[in-house]
Amino acid sequence: MRCLKKQEGTFLSVEHCMELLHSDGIHIGQTTVYRTLERLTQDETVVKIPSVDGAPALYCYVGEAAEAGQGKLVCLKCGSSYPMHCGCMDSFSRHIQEEHFFTLDQQHTILYGYCKNCMRADRDLECPNQGGE
Repeated sequence: MRCLKKQEGTFLSVEHCMELLHSDGIHIGQTTVYRTLERLTQDETVVKIPSVDGAPALYCYVGEAAEAGQGKLVCLKCGSSYPMHCGCMDSFSRHIQEEHFFTLDQQHTILYGYCKNCMRADRDLECPNQGGE
């Protein structure tokens, strides 16, 4: 738990958790780490992002009392997570319920995309004069 708290807000794979634990002198089996992360996910202390495009599942410590009714935005490039405090999840959830007859669990809703820093970095890499023009 100490390891996860140090990395609060950062999504980690099981392997990355193992590396962090080993660097702190804690030697524990991969199965134990996986089972612990899954239990913490059920306890809602950790948010799990299922594997995307063949990448391993990622886990992020969110604390003992995650805010109810709050979705998250997750950057696919850097893994940063941002809570949605704007109230848009309420109207989106109502739309899904009324138009699609499906109830969202807002606390576990994760929208994937790219954060402004990663988008800015990608734009900075693009040169309008590529090709020597």
